Amino acid sequence: MMSEINVRANKESFLADLATLIAIPSTKDASQAKEGAPFGPGPLAALEKLLEFGQRDGFRTKMLQGYAGYIEYGPEDAEDYIAVLGHVDVVPATGKWSHDPFTAYVEDGTLYARGAIDDKGPTMAAYYALKALKDAAVPVKHRIRLVIGSDEESGCECMEKYNELEPMSLFGFAPDAEFPLIFAEKGQIRAWIKLPQQAGDAPVHLASFYSGERINMVPDHAYAVLSGPEAEKWSEKAQSELKAKNIPFTVEKTDEGIKLTAKGKSYHGSVPSGGVNAAFLLAEALKDLPLVPTEQAFVQLLSDTLYNDFAGERLGIKFHDDVSGDLTVNVGVVRFGAEGGTVSLDIRCPIKASLDELSETLKKSVEKLGLSISELGTSDPLYMDPKHPAVQILKKVYEKHMALDDVELLTSGGGTYAQYLDAGVAFGACMPNYPYTGHEVDEHVRVEDLFVASEIYADAMAELGNLEK
Repeated sequence: MMSEINVRANKESFLADLATLIAIPSTKDASQAKEGAPFGPGPLAALEKLLEFGQRDGFRTKMLQGYAGYIEYGPEDAEDYIAVLGHVDVVPATGKWSHDPFTAYVEDGTLYARGAIDDKGPTMAAYYALKALKDAAVPVKHRIRLVIGSDEESGCECMEKYNELEPMSLFGFAPDAEFPLIFAEKGQIRAWIKLPQQAGDAPVHLASFYSGERINMVPDHAYAVLSGPEAEKWSEKAQSELKAKNIPFTVEKTDEGIKLTAKGKSYHGSVPSGGVNAAFLLAEALKDLPLVPTEQAFVQLLSDTLYNDFAGERLGIKFHDDVSGDLTVNVGVVRFGAEGGTVSLDIRCPIKASLDELSETLKKSVEKLGLSISELGTSDPLYMDPKHPAVQILKKVYEKHMALDDVELLTSGGGTYAQYLDAGVAFGACMPNYPYTGHEVDEHVRVEDLFVASEIYADAMAELGNLEK
């Protein structure tokens, strides 16, 4: 017999399981990838742990070759299922945190940790919503499947593999964004600009440059190593530039030369203007140094062509539409050394833009600089009709819980697993008028918001579980 859905009956175990999941440093490590662990040991450990929770609580579970897995409720012989897609991998915890980023720290009702809002907290909210349905024996005619990915932050190979191995869902949502609901997500172009390195005589050389760990993060640190007979003199020049602009930096002597490290501010790559790109800051300080031409070209690419051009205007790819707004460009990973250099571009494209046309324009613009694109990949945008019955169900469930009427649905520059569904949207878990801190130092979420999100998800799953085809 069905009883009342009560997410809060499991508050303590919710937080304990979330703390256990957070304690797993589940950043991708391609150097340790192997069969059964395609993204390294961290993402696999987090995936296994969440599936272990599902087995403990009596759900059907399945591991999919270490790429993804699922936890399922509802009639096993049901033809269709509703997908709820979360991820357990996280971006690196760069920068100076107030507390250990892999220890769940709660202060004044706020939980601080890497993955708190992106996406371990929301995924756990979805899991405990599913558990509340099971505990209450809520009848559904479709299966409800919590799909767990482990490579969302670095390319979504997990969802590509999932779609190879499993049938498509009837409908789904990703608890990896904001409430009330995101029905359109920009498309993406991920490109790598390649720069050569050639030997030459100069009073100072750029021996190396390093900034950023993920293409979809604004890098908060950058360092350059200067070598050559006048390295010290020109290092002082660069230091003066940094001081004049009040940019935090350090300097040290190494075996390679003089190492300058500048500090910026990390932010999600879908909104690059929200951060302070450390690679730009450091390149700006180096732009007047008498480097060899290939080194100078690398610095000028950062300090002139790409510097704070978040709209892509200098690359000739500026675009705007009335649904999803402006195109954005994030420079996330920058490398330079003896073999040359690479600069990554994470370009979020409005849904009405042609990814093929923008890609061709980008290639031509880069070629005009005497450089080349070494890699380029695209992801199609998401657009779901706001009037779709399932979208309306989610909208009404949210409005009921928040005591609101006729909320405005959203578009986003962020890309979620919803893009891998034939029919789906992003749905929470960040509440309106509260800052989204995914990818930032001291990432956090209000604990109460996670409980409210879990209650919303439980009702949404119960409704979608009986969705008419």
